[in-house]
Order: sequence, then structure tokens, then C-alpha cells
Amino acid sequence: MQVNLDFNEHVIATDMLFETKAAINDFATAITESASPDVHNFYVKELTTAINFHEQIYGYLQKNGIYDAYNIAEQLDKDIQYANQALNQ
Repeated sequence: MQVNLDFNEHVIATDMLFETKAAINDFATAITESASPDVHNFYVKELTTAINFHEQIYGYLQKNGIYDAYNIAEQLDKDIQYANQALNQ
């Protein structure tokens, strides 16, 4: 079932996707720089959690027709539409 998000909900969901992606990058970097096995294991666990969360958010956005990284042309059209909405807020 597809839901209609209002503009603010759309912004929040998209921000969550991008912030989760940033967290994945940060945890991956931290893993390579941790010297303690306990800290290393902590970062590995958090990385796995972040990857799973990112997958859930992406699936939600894709299922609801908001974000589709695999259809570039359609996504560009949507991004232009979202930008116009933001400018008209």
C-alpha cells in the first residue's frame, strides 16, 4: 500500500536516508581505525544496524514512489518537482 507523505514527512524520510548513509561511512572508517577488539566489535555491530536501517528506509521510500536510485531519469524529474515544492513553501 502506497502512502502519500506531506512535504515535511518527505523531507524527514529523505534526511533519514542520507544521514544513515553517512553513519555507515563513519562506522566503516571507525572500524578501520579502532585498535581495541571491544571497540572494533561495537562498531561492527553498529555498522550492521545502520545498514539494516538504511535498507528499511530506502525500501519504504522506493515502495512509496518517493526515491528510486535505479531509475535516474525518473528520479531527476522527481527531484526537480521536490525542489519546486521547496521553493514554493
